[in-house]
Amino acid sequence: MNLDMIRITENQDEMISIAKEIVSIMPQKYTPKVMSMLRDTLESRLPSSSEKDIDDYLYITIYHYWVYGCTVDEYFYYEFYNKTHNEKSKYMTLRVRWVYMNYLNKEEDSHLLFNKYETYQLLKEYYRRDVIMCRSIDDYPVFLDFITKHKEFVVKPSDLSGGRGVYKTDVIGLNEEEIRTFYLKLINEAKNTKEKYLKNTDCSIVIEELIEQDDSLAVFNPESVNGVRLPTVTIDGKTHFYQPWLKIGRGGNFLTSAVFGTMDAGIDAQTGIIDTPGMNESGEVWSVHPDSGINIVGFKIPHWQQLLDLAQECASLLPQFRYIGWDFVLSKKGWCIMEANYSGDFMWQLYRNKGMKKEFEDLIGWKMNKEFWWQE
Repeated sequence: MNLDMIRITENQDEMISIAKEIVSIMPQKYTPKVMSMLRDTLESRLPSSSEKDIDDYLYITIYHYWVYGCTVDEYFYYEFYNKTHNEKSKYMTLRVRWVYMNYLNKEEDSHLLFNKYETYQLLKEYYRRDVIMCRSIDDYPVFLDFITKHKEFVVKPSDLSGGRGVYKTDVIGLNEEEIRTFYLKLINEAKNTKEKYLKNTDCSIVIEELIEQDDSLAVFNPESVNGVRLPTVTIDGKTHFYQPWLKIGRGGNFLTSAVFGTMDAGIDAQTGIIDTPGMNESGEVWSVHPDSGINIVGFKIPHWQQLLDLAQECASLLPQFRYIGWDFVLSKKGWCIMEANYSGDFMWQLYRNKGMKKEFEDLIGWKMNKEFWWQE
């Protein structure tokens, strides 16, 4: 890849000029659809900005993608617009993170974590619930058998992340013909979701039995599943529990997603006690949950040692992945896996308000050798 025009600058006009040159030599990457999606993201972040401002930020964020590896969202929630080159270089952004994940993990096995159903098949007993995969009308009998036991359920695209395309639904009160129509709609919506996010290969969905959350964590926001992201990093045979956090729902929403103002709060890995206020991607901070009034800072996650033991056991079953971003939920049956992620956001850099690339490098004993992520 010839990107000789890229140079380090803190001058926004120079950033824009460099990014425009990058876009001009990469028409296959920066298609009209991609540029439109980037503009939509910027407009949602900057709703009162002029068209010129949006256009400028479009190229500024493209520059940041190639120099620092960050997405549009990361540019804003890490407040890169207020940071120097030295400060930005300390962050584990999306593309930089992938360099490290591909060092730690066997990339050829990544499908085992990218595909939610493949992960489920590997670790079924730790999910503590029923999960099926559907791709076409051929899987309709599997769906019919599932709904005899579970009238309400969660639908997820099999290989998307970040809560994209996830929703809760039900077949309560539907007759046989309506259920068939409902199923075909599920499959069609999966195709539309993949097209929206430019992923058109596998349109399969996973359908999951609802998790009945334990009351002790439901107190924050009963409508959502308030799960723990617990990254495991296994180095020289020892599993480290690195920078866990609690994902806390807001406003009665089912999903713990940035779209709905979900907040993340850091957990002390040794004690299981929340040691930071909750913070969302817009930079809002709460020490007390704004809806339920529950104290966030100082809250102790129940049965923490049991969770650590479970995470270690699960990590040991997938030795080809030295890093896994686990999502666990405390259900009424005990701790269970919600998902396992090949990479996942390093959100502790948000609520701890600093780049933590060096700390991660010190833990794994390795660092990038090249100046830019795309050179690795």
